[in-house]
Amino acid sequence: MARVALLVVGLALSVSAQYGVPKPLNQPGGTLPPAQAGSEQWLLKPTVFPASRFDARADADLLHEAFKGPLANESVIVSILPHRSLAQRLVIADKYKKYHGKDLREELKEELSGHMEDISKGMVTPLPIQYSKFLKDAMEGPGTTEAELTEILCGNDNAMIRDIVQSYTERYGKRLQADLESETSGALERLLVLLVQANRDESYLVNNQKVSDDVVALYNGGKVNWHDDPARLNQVLALRSFPHIRRVFLELSRKTGKDIKDLVEEQFSSGTEDGYVACVRVIQDPQKYFAKVLNKAMEGLGTNDKTLIRVALTRSEIDLGNIKEAYQQKYQRSVIKDIQEETSGSYRNMLTAIFE
Repeated sequence: MARVALLVVGLALSVSAQYGVPKPLNQPGGTLPPAQAGSEQWLLKPTVFPASRFDARADADLLHEAFKGPLANESVIVSILPHRSLAQRLVIADKYKKYHGKDLREELKEELSGHMEDISKGMVTPLPIQYSKFLKDAMEGPGTTEAELTEILCGNDNAMIRDIVQSYTERYGKRLQADLESETSGALERLLVLLVQANRDESYLVNNQKVSDDVVALYNGGKVNWHDDPARLNQVLALRSFPHIRRVFLELSRKTGKDIKDLVEEQFSSGTEDGYVACVRVIQDPQKYFAKVLNKAMEGLGTNDKTLIRVALTRSEIDLGNIKEAYQQKYQRSVIKDIQEETSGSYRNMLTAIFE
């Protein structure tokens, strides 16, 4: 079992630079659970792994056959895509183009529709390109979804953010920073601009004196005043290592008697508050954060399928198993059961396969 786990990790790390796929062992808050009992060691539980017996050409041929006829055989698509890692799916796409003369993503677009089309196309798209689309979607329309912006930019490492920035420009012909500046303002705008510079300290070591310095600066004179002067808070959130930030959160809670989320909510309002809350939560406890995101997407009338797809695509090879457990613990019910009640058809089958 240990040897299999090492092989899985090795494959994920070896292809990450080429295809822009999740890196299960890296350290950002968006890909690691919070430290337990002062330790930075834990067990990540993905739900999607590389197939052990993988034949990209055979998978490409099966998908090609599934597209023949008046309607695509969606059960074949469900039997393949969620049971391969993103790196493997991108190799399948390469083979599809080589042997069948067409872009697999375009084929899925032509043959499928609705949410089944959206999730299937995402599954054969490099992760930085997926993230760039999620960021663009969060800024389109009459309002901006600030929480999604900070979820992505606070929760990824420097290399991924650089890839996202590049993908955004290539895909939309505009600089991500310029769009962020036009869609946000004030303290949150300055935080987002800092984040896209991708200058975070990515060490694991925590310097106690530096933690103390940040805590003193953030709790200046025995009070919090981030609304009027957010500079130090932004620097901590955008430039410090994730273990360092979690230690700062812990020390602030000890001094103030309040959770970091409560402190943020007291200091900011409206969309700015949403953005900061998402940032601190995705660093502090990503599993609980995404469990709440999923619940919110399904509660009340209607379902936010874009959110379900975003979480499924970006967390399945990192910690979706942990997120399922956090969902069960918080809401006393199965996230898979809720998804099955809120969705239907092949799209439901696809989501179920990813979450299982």
